[in-house]
Amino acid sequence: MKNILIASLALLIGNTVVAQKISAKDIPAEVASTFKNKYSTAEKATWEMEYDNYQVEFTFLKTQMTALFDATGKWLETDYYMNSSELPKEIKDSLSKQFGTILNTYSIDEAQKVESPNRDLFYYLVVIQNLSTYDMILKENGHIVVMEKRTEDSDGIIKFKKTKGKK
Repeated sequence: MKNILIASLALLIGNTVVAQKISAKDIPAEVASTFKNKYSTAEKATWEMEYDNYQVEFTFLKTQMTALFDATGKWLETDYYMNSSELPKEIKDSLSKQFGTILNTYSIDEAQKVESPNRDLFYYLVVIQNLSTYDMILKENGHIVVMEKRTEDSDGIIKFKKTKGKK
């Protein structure tokens, strides 16, 4: 389970590096059909190739989302982009415990709820505290599964140092 979550973290961070925009007319019928059935009222869909999979960014029920499908049309994952105010109480409590409860000790730069047919729902967050940035994966109950601190080397390449999570 942890390896799947770490792989998801890598995919979430690396999406922009490997994705190539493609036209909606180049989407296989199976992929388009699954997408339409799952998100019938989706708006503003833009498609990209992510390795061998099809990724679509869209708005559904006033929420910005990204979904991933394989070439056969099988749904692999959906990321729901959210404001930090929309996070569940368990996630907020976990962050307060980890980073302190004093006002402005940390801020959430990015928040996503991630669901998939093959694993439990989890939350991916980018949290900034002072001059440090952390990429985190938390379970629905607020348990921190992975917490990695971002660092930059002299060439400006972002690296990660695990600071919390099961071994």
